[in-house]
Amino acid sequence: MGKLSKTSSQTELFTEPRYLLAEKQLASIPFWEPKKKGRKETSNVKVVALTSMIQGEPIKLTLKVLAGGDYGFPNTTDLEFFRAFEDILTERLHQQGELKNPIGVTGREMLAAVHRAPGGTGYRELRRFFGKLHALSFEVERTQGPKHKMGRFHLFHAMFHEGEKREDGTVTDMNEIEVAPWYLKSLQAGNCLVIDHAIFQRLSLSLSKLLHQFLHAQFHFHQGVATEWYTDIAKNWQMKEYSALSRIKQQLDPSHKELQRVGFLESWDYLPFKRAGKKVYQIRWQAGPQWVAAEQVQKTEYGLPMEQPSESLLFLEAKQDQAEAEQDQASQEGTLVSILEVVGSTDRKYLPFWKQAVRDLPRSIIYKALGDIRERLIKGEKIKNKGSYLLTLMKLEAKKRELPWALKG
Repeated sequence: MGKLSKTSSQTELFTEPRYLLAEKQLASIPFWEPKKKGRKETSNVKVVALTSMIQGEPIKLTLKVLAGGDYGFPNTTDLEFFRAFEDILTERLHQQGELKNPIGVTGREMLAAVHRAPGGTGYRELRRFFGKLHALSFEVERTQGPKHKMGRFHLFHAMFHEGEKREDGTVTDMNEIEVAPWYLKSLQAGNCLVIDHAIFQRLSLSLSKLLHQFLHAQFHFHQGVATEWYTDIAKNWQMKEYSALSRIKQQLDPSHKELQRVGFLESWDYLPFKRAGKKVYQIRWQAGPQWVAAEQVQKTEYGLPMEQPSESLLFLEAKQDQAEAEQDQASQEGTLVSILEVVGSTDRKYLPFWKQAVRDLPRSIIYKALGDIRERLIKGEKIKNKGSYLLTLMKLEAKKRELPWALKG
C-alpha cells in the first residue's frame, strides 16, 4: 500500500483535505440513520437492500440489521465516531504497516478526533457508540445468478470499555475493541474508499452526513453517478416517506445544497416514474469536484486497487482461522464463567442454554444483563431465581434476532 499522505494540492477554494480509508463493502451498506429527537425506536430489526459489485458482476444483497438491547440503530453521531475510528486506523496502518486485534484507543483520543472536548456528555456518547456497534449484527441474503447464500456477521466481536474489568480481573486503561478479522484483512489489502474526512466534518445536517456516506460508495462503484429510489432511501433510513415532490424536496434539498456548497455534490434530479398506478421518484446524483479529487488520490497517491475486492475478503466468505477460532472459544468460556458467578456455580439447570447464548449473542448484551442483575442486588432488591430471570432477559434478546432456539415453546 502506498504512503498515506495527509494533504494534497488544492485547486478548489474549499478546505484542506484529510484523507482516511473506509473498508469498501461496509461503506456500501446504508445501516446508519438520522439522529432522532425525542423518538424511541419502534423496532430492533430493519431490512435494507442494495446492489454491490464483485469482479464486475452485480450482486443483490438483502441485509437484516439487528440492533442490540435498548441501544437502537447507529445514528449520525455514531457515524461521526466511526469516521474518527477509521481515521485512527488509517494513521496506525500508515505508521505500523498492519493492524492487529484488539484495537486499543483512549476516550480522549476518540473525542479529539471528532473535535469534542473531553467531558461527561462526550464520554457518554462515545460509550454508547461502542455499545451500539458491539451489539449490532447483520444477517445477509445474497443472490448471484442462480446461487443463493446466507450469512451472519458482526463488526465489533468483543469490547472492553476504558476502566472496565476484564474476565481475568485486570482493568483496562483504554477501550479495547476486537474488530471482525475479515474487516481488518480487507482494509489492509487495500479494499478501501478514500474519503476526505475534512469535508465530512464540515457537514452540519444529519441527512447531509448520511448522503455523504451513501453516495461516496455509489459514486465509486458507478464512476461519479448514483441513482436510488426515494422510497428505498426513506425505508433504509427509517424516516418519514412523502409522496408529493414538494415535500420530498423540502426533506432532502437542504442537505443536497450543503453537499453542493462543500464541493462533494455537483447536481441532483428527481426523475418521475409510475409504479402500480402511483407516481414514484428516483433520485439521480452527479459527483462534485471534491469527490473527484478524492477519487483521483485513490488512483495516484494511495496506490489502492480500483477493482472490487476478491470474494475471499468479503464478510459473507470470511472464515476464522484456527487461532481466531481458539480465541473465540476462550472468550465464550470466559463469558460462561461470568454467568455462573452471577447465577451461582451450582445452578446447572440452564447450562445448555447459557452455552447457546454465549455462542449466538453479543457479549455486550450478556454483560449488560449481568450488570443489571448485580445492580438490583446491590440496591437490596430480591431476585427469587437469578437463573430464571437471566433466562428471560436472554430469550428476549434472542427473539429479537429470531434465533430458532429462542422461538421454541
